[in-house]
Amino acid sequence: MNDANEARRAKVLFYGDDFTGASDNAAQYARHGLKTILFFSDPGADDLTLAAQSYDVVGIAGTARSLDPDGMRAELMPVLEQFRQLKVPLVQYKCCSTFDSSPDTGSLGHAMHLMQACWPASLLPVLAATPEFGRYTMFGHHYARAGAAVYRLDRHPVMSRHPVTPMHESALSRVLAQQGFTPAHAVDLRQLDHYQDRPEALATELGTCDSVVFDGYTLQQVMTAAASVWHVSRQRQVCAMAAQGFAHGLGAWMRESGILTSSQPKHQLAAVDRLLVLSGSCSALSAEQIVWARQAGFLTMRAEAGVLTGEDTDALKTMAARMVDALTSGTSVLVFTAEGPDDAQVSTAGSSSQPVNASTMAQRIGHLFAHLARAAFAQAGLQRLVVAGGDSSSFTMRNIHARALEIKASHFAQNAHVCSLVSDDPLIHGKEVLLKGGQVGQANLYGLMLEGFGESIK
Repeated sequence: MNDANEARRAKVLFYGDDFTGASDNAAQYARHGLKTILFFSDPGADDLTLAAQSYDVVGIAGTARSLDPDGMRAELMPVLEQFRQLKVPLVQYKCCSTFDSSPDTGSLGHAMHLMQACWPASLLPVLAATPEFGRYTMFGHHYARAGAAVYRLDRHPVMSRHPVTPMHESALSRVLAQQGFTPAHAVDLRQLDHYQDRPEALATELGTCDSVVFDGYTLQQVMTAAASVWHVSRQRQVCAMAAQGFAHGLGAWMRESGILTSSQPKHQLAAVDRLLVLSGSCSALSAEQIVWARQAGFLTMRAEAGVLTGEDTDALKTMAARMVDALTSGTSVLVFTAEGPDDAQVSTAGSSSQPVNASTMAQRIGHLFAHLARAAFAQAGLQRLVVAGGDSSSFTMRNIHARALEIKASHFAQNAHVCSLVSDDPLIHGKEVLLKGGQVGQANLYGLMLEGFGESIK
């Protein structure tokens, strides 16, 4: 394992089950100086091999979070097989830090079974804790911040009401068991504190076990967990089911331990004179951000059902023309599909005579948003774009014909990561994009993306 790892540069390969989470995961590796690229779809074996020789971390962003088990298998197995061929001993399936999933949609248990099928002798650690983002695992139960308060996952005001994958269980092992995969072991807060200065000993204790759920309340505890996983990967394959806290913890430990010796990257973002925001999220936080944008003078426009389905072509042309006119005159624009979880358009989509499933709706939103973004780039000279909503971001980036992204600048206090797009299309190549999940940022995030920022607080 060591010899194979030394023969190629890549230290980690990861698959992200949506684009916003995948870009955040890439940014957490990059913040510590790990050279990282994130592809928007499977680039093929040749390009993936070249990337593994040139980058420390190679990621592929996907749409598994919105897929049923059959769709997940079709999406994941070609990627996992290519990862297996590269023989990089540490693979991560990047899951959401709220762990929201179900047996029928974005099943994390099913994803673990698929990884185990590719690497039968691997360790499958589970690490959802992301303390910097207010996500904590304590004695196996997961918690998430909402505003200033922290809630157990099954009592969280947003995640317990998620329109697609509402969380009714907080014990991560039980969530996975409901999805067909039962973890064999657990490492709690006491063990992580005990092994803080010797993670290699914790790796030894894990021995030949096949799966383990890690706690995590502090960054140091996540660093200890990630370091122990790294030490296991020096001996055998590791396939981690992990949120972005794992990427941050591993990168921080690598720098602290001297594995990374390059200078720490700086994060600064210049202002732009106008911004386009495409919001496909129905979270309460996204609604607050829409309200902020409206009050700040953004032109805000709702994408009605007829526009989303493509049936009302006149309304689409009118919306695109208004957007281009506003951007050309220097006015920022926000297009949204819903203003919060109680928006009538959210309930209508699932209760109509022909209900639309989550994946179909995400694809419709992605198709619309890609159309609007290309018009803004081509006709208004737009440079910076924000796409809100994990699933809709995934399909937007694929429809816009972007191949990959590299991290440009991060504002860690708001968990916002601006990226440069990589594309064969000169209209798209080099454009800046923030892919934002529904729970990411403060109410004024879009103002920050418009005005830029200096070196952000780490």
